[in-house]
Amino acid sequence: METVDEYVKLAEVAQEDGAHVAVFTHYRDAIEGMGYSPNAAPYLLAAIRYAGRLKKDRDSKAIADWGLRSLERMKPDASLESTINQEIAKLRNRGKENAPS
Repeated sequence: METVDEYVKLAEVAQEDGAHVAVFTHYRDAIEGMGYSPNAAPYLLAAIRYAGRLKKDRDSKAIADWGLRSLERMKPDASLESTINQEIAKLRNRGKENAPS
C-alpha cells in the first residue's frame, strides 16, 4: 500500500510526464488516504491548478466538479478554501470563453 507522501510524489512525477490521468488519480488517492482531512487541501489545490493545463473543456469541468465535492468534504481554513474556489471558477469559466458565440 502506498503512503500519502508516495502518492503525492507519483503525482508530481506524472505531471512532469504530462500523464494527466495519473496526476489526478494519485492526488485523489492521497486525498482519500488522508480521509479528506483539511490538511489534504494543498493537494486538491495542486490538482485543480494542474487541471488548467487540460485542453478539453469536459475534462476541466469534471475536475472542477470533483474539486467542489472534495472541498465540501474537507472544510479547510477559509483562505485556502477561497483560493481553491477561485481556481475552480477559472476552470469553469475557461469553457465559457471557448464556447461559440
